[in-house]
Amino acid sequence: MELSSAYLYEALSEKYSIPLHEGLSGRDRYLRPFWCPDGGTGEAFADGHVCVIPVDTEETFRRRLWEGEAEGRFRIFCGTCFMISETADTAASPEDFHRNEVKTRAEATDAAGETAEDVYLCLALRPDEEEYQVLNEIQCVFDRCDAWNRRVDRLMTEGAGMTPILETTAAFLKNPLLVMGLDFTRTAEAGGEKLPGRARLFSEDGVNMEYMNALLQDTSYQKMAESRETMLFPGYISGCRTLNRNLYVEGKPTHRLVLTECERPLTEGCICILEELTGRLEYLLSQEAAAPAADDLEQIFQRILSDRTADYMQISRQLSAAGWSAGHEYLCLILQITYLNQKQLSTRAICQYIRKQMEDSVSFLYREEIVTFFDLTRLELDEEEVASQLVYFIRDSYLKAGYSRTMQGHMNLRRQYVQASTALDVGSRKSPYLWIHHFSQVALTYIMEQTTRRLPGNMLCHEGLLRLKQADEKNHTEYMTTLKAYLDQHLSATQAAKQLFVHRSTFLYRLDKIKEILGSDLENPDELFYLELSIRLLEQEEEKKG
Repeated sequence: MELSSAYLYEALSEKYSIPLHEGLSGRDRYLRPFWCPDGGTGEAFADGHVCVIPVDTEETFRRRLWEGEAEGRFRIFCGTCFMISETADTAASPEDFHRNEVKTRAEATDAAGETAEDVYLCLALRPDEEEYQVLNEIQCVFDRCDAWNRRVDRLMTEGAGMTPILETTAAFLKNPLLVMGLDFTRTAEAGGEKLPGRARLFSEDGVNMEYMNALLQDTSYQKMAESRETMLFPGYISGCRTLNRNLYVEGKPTHRLVLTECERPLTEGCICILEELTGRLEYLLSQEAAAPAADDLEQIFQRILSDRTADYMQISRQLSAAGWSAGHEYLCLILQITYLNQKQLSTRAICQYIRKQMEDSVSFLYREEIVTFFDLTRLELDEEEVASQLVYFIRDSYLKAGYSRTMQGHMNLRRQYVQASTALDVGSRKSPYLWIHHFSQVALTYIMEQTTRRLPGNMLCHEGLLRLKQADEKNHTEYMTTLKAYLDQHLSATQAAKQLFVHRSTFLYRLDKIKEILGSDLENPDELFYLELSIRLLEQEEEKKG
């Protein structure tokens, strides 16, 4: 396989002193080395390969450095003359050599009018080391990488799957590896158990929602979404740096390969290994994408919501066969996707998290919202207990939720979806500062809104109530307030007077005037209900004006 100059530099620096290097990169690629005793000038066979060049003096090095220019070559100069020695006058320090090298570069620029990108290493050998040993050492570096490459190819051929490939590579790089969907679903992982808890994006309980939300809000992380480069992400969120490479399926980024700094520091040299691995992983992901995969229970509920002509008897039989009996009680939850979840970045992770917390549930994306149905009977929980288990998750994930009522059987499942959707819609408008809304809390508001869909409240309310309102506006009386208090206190004049802080005789005087204007004795139950409803209709109109 081909290795980058940065990878070779890091491997050789473990054994040799390297006083000088130039133009190293983790993204270039070079084939196995050639021994080039003449400086590597003019040999076509060396293009794209590492050139190992023996150097006898500093002057020879500089001459070969600038006169032996050839495209696609990575030159490794080796010799004892670059040893830093206090006794050897001919030995140049790296600082002295660098000053001379800069001067030579400037001269070359003046002569040629431009400067070619230069990629080289200068190895300082000990007196007991031979130059050919450098060639052998480089070959060993390539051998180790080729051995890893062959193991990965063998696992691919055997159809071992993604996890063994990551385990092999994690052992080679001595750091944990993870492949996850861009929607924060775990695909495969190796070595994650070595990471500290706060650095683990996934655990046995699923995705770490706090970690995920912090990443989604981070601008540096957002920049990685469409990148085709291997990018380093700092460790200010989890405490561990990561190298990230997007994986593409059918031209679109769908997953991410993540190498986390743990046992060994992350370096630019790791990039060539990750990019070599990328092609294999993208192939495996494309194979998985081509294979049909569907959750039968999810498909049933998708059909319940989307197909109004569905045979409910057949659906009921299918649900019963899956263990969701017609005698069970069900609850529907709808989660509104916020800006953090746009482009479906984390919807699947949210669905999997809910399923992990409550196994007897089904969660899926429908009309850009997350819909969840709970089988409360199988869960052995009630509506309040389900809501309490999810309240912090909903808040910390910046979601808004609408709950239906608890209902029994299969015939009301779609209606429960409508209830949850109504709770979310009406609740968000009525109390936008709240995260969670229950249908029972908004049902009356919903009824009132439905009542006035075709006619406004002042055309539906009790006609006498309009006369009462006009009297208040004309004479500055408080007949509307007095009537409302009387109805609120269940026709108790004494309690209504206390509520309004007026004497009972004053209240009774007002009440007689109200009865006279309304033309009613306020004793008919239907009329009393109509008056209460009319007052709410008029209040609703005032709220809309406000």
